[in-house]
Order: sequence, then C-alpha cells, then structure tokens
Amino acid sequence: MDTGSAFTEKAGIDTGEFRISGEETFKQLIKNSFDMIVLLDANGIQRFVSESCRHILGYTPGELMDIPVMEKMIHPDDREKVKKAFSRLIHDSGIGNIQYRHKHKKGHWVYLETCGSNQLSNPAIQSVILNVRDITERKRTEEALTASQESLKELNAAKDRFFSIIGHDLKGPFNHILGFSNVILNQIQNGDLAGTDRYARIIRDSSAQALELLTNLLEWSLSQTGSITFEPEKVSLLPLVNEVIHFFSDPAELKSVRIKRNIPADLFIEADKGMLKTILRNLISNGIKFTPSGGQVLIDVDKHKDGLIVCVSDTGIGLKDEEMDTLFSLGNRYSRPGTDNESGTGLGLLLCKEFVEMHGGGIWAKSNPEGGTTFCFTIKQPVC
Repeated sequence: MDTGSAFTEKAGIDTGEFRISGEETFKQLIKNSFDMIVLLDANGIQRFVSESCRHILGYTPGELMDIPVMEKMIHPDDREKVKKAFSRLIHDSGIGNIQYRHKHKKGHWVYLETCGSNQLSNPAIQSVILNVRDITERKRTEEALTASQESLKELNAAKDRFFSIIGHDLKGPFNHILGFSNVILNQIQNGDLAGTDRYARIIRDSSAQALELLTNLLEWSLSQTGSITFEPEKVSLLPLVNEVIHFFSDPAELKSVRIKRNIPADLFIEADKGMLKTILRNLISNGIKFTPSGGQVLIDVDKHKDGLIVCVSDTGIGLKDEEMDTLFSLGNRYSRPGTDNESGTGLGLLLCKEFVEMHGGGIWAKSNPEGGTTFCFTIKQPVC
C-alpha cells in the first residue's frame, strides 16, 4: 500500500470526509467571528450576512439579506459617502476602508468600520466581500477625547486672557494708592494740606477695590484647584445677610444707596456659610456699584420646588441682552465701571457661579436696559 495515500486517507485530505469537516470549521469560524462578513452583489444588495450581525446590529442574518442596505440602514448623513466608496470599489476592483453609522434593531446608531474587496469577477465568489467591525466604543472614546482636548484648549486660552486682564486691573488701584500717597506725602512735607482729604478717599476706595479683587481672585483660584472644602450646614439666612450688609454700610452710605432685605427671621437653608457669604458679598457689591445716588438694593427670597430662590435687585443702570450673555463666561468676561466710576473685573460673578453650582443650584440675571438688574440663585432648604 502506498504510504502517501494511506496518510491522506487517514487525515481526510482530498476526501469527502475532510471537505465536510473543513466546511463545518469554516462555518463555525464565520459564525463566531468578532467581525461581520457580508457579501453584496453589484447593486449593493446583501446576499449573505454572517451570524455576527446579531451581537453587532441586533438583527438576524435573514433580516439583513436581499435588501438595499445603503438606502435602508445607513445614517442619512453617511449615505452619500458610503455610496461613493462602494462605487469606487465596484469600478476600481480595489480594497476600500470606510467608517459610517448603521441602524441597530433597537433604533440607535452603531459606528462600523468596513474593509471591502471586489470579487465579482471571481467565479467562486462573484460578490463584493466586506469585513465589518463595530467601532462604536472606539468612536465614542475618540469623540470624548477630542471634546476634552478642545475644552481644555479653550479653557486654557480663556484663563490666559483672564489672568492677563486681572493683572491689568490690579495695576489701576495700586497705581492710585502709590500715586496719591506720594502726593499726600509731598504736600505734608511742604505744609500744604489742601485736597489731601480727597486724595485720602481715593486711596481708601482704591484699597477697597484691590482688596475685593484679591479676595475674589484667591477664592476663585482655590475653587479651581479643588482646595476649597464644601461643608454645607443648616444656616439661618437673615443673620448672615445682616452680616454682609453691615460690611457694606459705609460704601452704601457714602453713595446714598439704601440696602433693604425682605427675609423671614425663621428661614433656614442648607449651605456652606463661607461660600454663601461670598455669593451675597459679590452680588450686593455689584448692586451698590451700579446704583446711582439715592437708589436701592433689595435682598429677598421666594419659594422654589427644591428650596429657595434668593434675589439681589438694584435700581441701577440696566444691562443689554448682549451684555447679559457674557456675565458668567470666563472667555468673554464682561466688566464696566460703576456709577461713581468704580472699577470691576467680572471675577465676582464667575465666583458666584462656581459656588452656586457647588451647592447644586443655578444662577441667572434679569435686567431692564432702562434701569434695574436682578441676580437670583437657587439654594436648598434643610430637610425638617
């Protein structure tokens, strides 16, 4: 007996037994493949779809066969791109590679990546062969990374602009302090005290502006680095508001601006006391700054489905719609002088937004260009 023939017979090579075994192995490989194998005719009709379509697209192979998939299953925004790629594959007989969105049986879209080979002229196949892979998670990761990179790029650019402006704004009050201090010193040395009281007021006001800016800048920078600990507690609102109002009694009196409040004595909220004082301090300061002599700043509260709405209203100069849109934006910082030419940086409102959001609330503004602005924010009430 020929030993070579005996070996081939034993192994099943070139026998009916091996062909049956090999076909079954091929079927199992296709059925359990991570990717999907698709055969299309020259018109783009799917003539074969492997079992992998079940876990990739949710359909059975039978549901995807003998249909114009490009018309029925491809996302409308990707349809033209897929058609052009298929046309190139048909006419160039080359290998294509394309990414697109395919409809899932549950209704959402799945990102697919497809490599194709034109085997229409191959008598054993007579089809376009597609190897299709689900890249949905990869695309989501790529999109999230791109969005994160863009966001970080914009944030860094905004911060660079912001700190440049802050540096410029700090120079103003300190130049006043140094300049008028020298004027007063020279006048004292020359025995001439005329006008020194006015210069002293300028120094005092400039010092207050610099202190407010530095305080806000320190608190905001701490919030950005996560160095501020959020420690909410049950807070009686009226005493805290009275404390902040007392802090502004002198500048309000000098400007003849009345500060009023409409807050029940027994009202409690759930808040970080330090952050809440900072929010109120900045909103009341803004109200005084932009209210002319004889005007009023009012602090009141209203019920909200999840707690309270705290509002600080003034009778000062109003804001236009385009100005309102930039109030809480780091990249488009809005600032203008007060009614007594007080300087401002817009940093206080950014800080208010940061602290309100740390409380899980929101902050917004309402204004009449003819006069009067109201800033409101939401805050929780403690569970009884």
